[in-house]
Amino acid sequence: LKGHIGSVNTAIFDATGDYVISGGQDKRIHLSNAGTGRLVQSYNGHGWAVQGVAISKNSSQMASCGGDRMVFVWDINTAQISRKLSGHKQRVDCVAVNSDGSIVASGSFDKSVCIWDLRAAPRTPLQVLDESRDGISSMVITASELISGSIDGSVRTYDMRMGRMLEDALGSPVVSVSVANAQSQILCVGCMDSTVQLLDQKNGGKVVATFSGHKCTEYRVQCDANEITVASGSEDGFVYLWNTKTTEEIEQPRTRLAGHSGIVNSVMLHPRSCTDPVKQTSMVTAGSDGAVVIW
Repeated sequence: LKGHIGSVNTAIFDATGDYVISGGQDKRIHLSNAGTGRLVQSYNGHGWAVQGVAISKNSSQMASCGGDRMVFVWDINTAQISRKLSGHKQRVDCVAVNSDGSIVASGSFDKSVCIWDLRAAPRTPLQVLDESRDGISSMVITASELISGSIDGSVRTYDMRMGRMLEDALGSPVVSVSVANAQSQILCVGCMDSTVQLLDQKNGGKVVATFSGHKCTEYRVQCDANEITVASGSEDGFVYLWNTKTTEEIEQPRTRLAGHSGIVNSVMLHPRSCTDPVKQTSMVTAGSDGAVVIW
């Protein structure tokens, strides 16, 4: 997909895997059909580059963030902004939405995480989390937890029901966090020492596997994992894949895919890849070459 002008910073599937949402340096967000590649809708409103996007499970609402320090909440069907959320002092790099679209969380270069309740009238954050000592690079919301990754080298898990925070220090700037396996509470974490690590939250944040072979030393290169595959972008322009269930202490990649001519900024595996054999080899990537690639 070549609709963007300049680097594409992020690209994700919706919950069905039928559509791809991408955002980039051109300040635009595109909604495309994953099967045909057809551009369905463009969303224009950000004054600076779009750094992150997230979509509710029912695909009715989308949140986006960017260099303008704003978080926008969009009505997917009308392409209109329903909320403009301000509270960060610097660039907002990541955003997450809970399953029903009622809660939006954002992470910023200003070291803070802001949480908004979209059911409430006030436009001010419901809560501000400021434990990080450096910028927030990545974030995910599960049924009961908010998990953030920071350039200070830590992954912080906030239990929203119990009101407590757990911190896992990895020793290298964290640039990507995703849930590899929700049932077993395994996190996929990408770091700027050119490693992807699987963390077992049930076992005190123990690193159960480390994957290397790609390059991530200067840029926010995102990664993803499920029960079968670990995937990561790379600064060398390739997409790297590993077997999730490895017996090696440090696993070398099983596959290196060429499809971009620049840094691969973003990778997401198909959301149904664990249950649908046809989708087990499907993913979407985005790069500094301005392309979104559906595999």
